[in-house]
Amino acid sequence: MTAVISKIISMQPSLTVIENEIAQYVMKHAEDVVTSTITAIAKSTNTSEASINRFCKKLGFKGFNSFKVSLAQETYYNTIKELNEFEDTTFISSVSRDYRQMIVNTSAMLDEGVVSQAVEIIKTAPRIYIFSSSVAAFAASEFEFKLSMVGLNVKLITDTNNMRMLSSGVQANDLVAAVVPTIYMRDIYQSINMCKERGAKILSITSHDSPKLSDLVDFKFVTSDKITARNSLSLSNNLMSLYVVDVLYGALLESDKNLRQKKLNSDVMLGSNQMIDNYMIEF
Repeated sequence: MTAVISKIISMQPSLTVIENEIAQYVMKHAEDVVTSTITAIAKSTNTSEASINRFCKKLGFKGFNSFKVSLAQETYYNTIKELNEFEDTTFISSVSRDYRQMIVNTSAMLDEGVVSQAVEIIKTAPRIYIFSSSVAAFAASEFEFKLSMVGLNVKLITDTNNMRMLSSGVQANDLVAAVVPTIYMRDIYQSINMCKERGAKILSITSHDSPKLSDLVDFKFVTSDKITARNSLSLSNNLMSLYVVDVLYGALLESDKNLRQKKLNSDVMLGSNQMIDNYMIEF
């Protein structure tokens, strides 16, 4: 599964009926698309060339040609990779391959510039609030823990009633990070929108993208959805969210030696507590 296809899947909820027709065709006939003309694809999908160009632009490409080039490059890369890999012989190796590919796809959708900009806001925000739902709370909790390890003022909220109450008190320059499958859930969206109106910066880590998301959030990070994997029923999207959290945290530590020192101090403190516990158990 290429990153381009992962991007299409992440945006499916925001596509029109015609755009979904084009999306389904691309996902089923990716190799044919890279060798076809826009006219041929329009005929195969019973759409128009203008609709295909709009679809490509909605995905973030300048037009059909740039979309086709990107898809061709990734299709070629994946074909060569598959030729050089042994066929999965066990279920464990199959799951491992799924996760590797999901990380590759997520990485391809990350932007170094956006990561750097988000890190600067994380460092300077007087307060950081993390909004999450139960299905993504594991990754959100890890994000809270990591930021607290370097002394940042961070709080995780998973209860929707608390989100609404807290949103009314958010101030300008605060950072609100949404770690959820999609922001377009009623309670999440209303709370995030209120925070935006009050001047807070918004960061999102989601597996569903939308052009409208760019108007609502300042720093958008989209992860590869598990539905792109062979063993989708047994996998978790939380690991892709954790990957993005680790990228942000790594960039944060890389950008500030004082934060790196705080992280080392916290590690020493946690390590000392563990050693004391072991000593007490031994006796």
